[in-house]
Amino acid sequence: MKRVLNRNDFVAPILNLRLRDLDWTKPSILDGGTSIREAARTMSVRKLDLVLVRQGDRHGLLTSADMRDALAIEQVGVDTPIATIMSWKLVVLSPDASLFKAFLVMTRRGVNRMIIVGADGDVIGTLALHELLSFLTNHASLTIQRIHQATTIAELADAVKHQGGLVQTLFSSGIKVRHIGWLMHELDRQVFQQAATLLANQELLQRGCILVLGSEGRGEQFMKTDQDNAFIAEDDVPVASIREFCQTFTDALLQLGYPECPGKVMMNNPLWGSGLGQFREKVQGWIDDPSPGNLLRIAIFYDASVVVGNSDLFRRLRRSFMARLPGDQAFYSYFAMPVLAFETPLGIFKRFIVEKGSREGRIDLKKGAIFPLVHGVRSLALEYRLKDTNTARRIRGLVRLGVLEQSFAVDLIDAFDVISGLRVKASLECSRGDGGGGGDLLELESLGSLERESLRDSLAQVDRFKQRIDHHFRLSQLR
Repeated sequence: MKRVLNRNDFVAPILNLRLRDLDWTKPSILDGGTSIREAARTMSVRKLDLVLVRQGDRHGLLTSADMRDALAIEQVGVDTPIATIMSWKLVVLSPDASLFKAFLVMTRRGVNRMIIVGADGDVIGTLALHELLSFLTNHASLTIQRIHQATTIAELADAVKHQGGLVQTLFSSGIKVRHIGWLMHELDRQVFQQAATLLANQELLQRGCILVLGSEGRGEQFMKTDQDNAFIAEDDVPVASIREFCQTFTDALLQLGYPECPGKVMMNNPLWGSGLGQFREKVQGWIDDPSPGNLLRIAIFYDASVVVGNSDLFRRLRRSFMARLPGDQAFYSYFAMPVLAFETPLGIFKRFIVEKGSREGRIDLKKGAIFPLVHGVRSLALEYRLKDTNTARRIRGLVRLGVLEQSFAVDLIDAFDVISGLRVKASLECSRGDGGGGGDLLELESLGSLERESLRDSLAQVDRFKQRIDHHFRLSQLR
């Protein structure tokens, strides 16, 4: 008889793991008195994007982004000691610490890298959050090993059928939803890679790349939803080969539980699957003719990230896209206009505004909160040519540029976490048959008093952000 998986099937393997079970990155350590010039030269030669810095008995972290910001924004000299620009915000754990504890500590303290220190106090390794997330994926019941061992699409579908259970486990464990999103993005990336390997010859994968778009591209997808993807190939790949693969891959995703996108934003639509030159012409056409439909396509494309294949094709396309963006403020104002399309579901005296009719008593989190926040951030990021796709990382990028204040950004990310968490809760209830209208609709009566207050404060923050976007892009003048 087939065994039914329960919550312990997902949690137990993770809880038993220790940091010593991982392969650590051997750290490169520089003295705090090293100049920025010398550090940059060392990192370039060793092909590093970060190093540890020793200052007395303390350790800090220096990234290439830290040096860039110090030189370009703070305008410090290249002979400045790196101890003055590095970050002291590190998580330090022993090799005996549990993997789950390490993950919770990193996420709660908001750091992306930890250092592992031996009994004698020496640094013996570093571990990035994305490496930890990948390892968690490998050791959950939904294992990468099972995905890689699949020899047919049917076997692959069987390997990923418990994805909802993994989301439920991580969510109920108190892990922030944006980190769950990164984990699910990594899982989907592995699924797409294996599906492409089963369906395409190696040459096509070397001469083409698969993009995920929308929330999947931003790393903010938690449950399986509509397909949102694209395919780019080198210009001399036959159109017939492109079309055949795109249709085959779309059909395979249907088998894997990813339904068709109602708007046909899928690679089997020639608009989203073609050679690089043709794709470049389409993107440039959207910019040159910024109709509402084309602005929507720009937003979709701007969230794209590569999951399989030759990523250089996408980098070339994105460079062309960024270079083509106009300096005209009106373009970005019209791009940002949809932020005001839906009212925030919070009225006077901060009373919730709920849906009527068949959706009575519910709040549409996507229209009322998620979309205006995501698109408002996306609009600012596009104006300032940020390459990040994830909403939280875009917000931090805007802080580095001085567009948003640090305190405002922290409040905005916290609001996004709260609302996204409640959306996951609604989606999980919907998947169990308790949602009564879809994962974007939150039953207000299902919330406790603390959840209500958190939602109220978060919606108020979204409303303040919408007002800021309105003022920045002068949207009221366009209405």
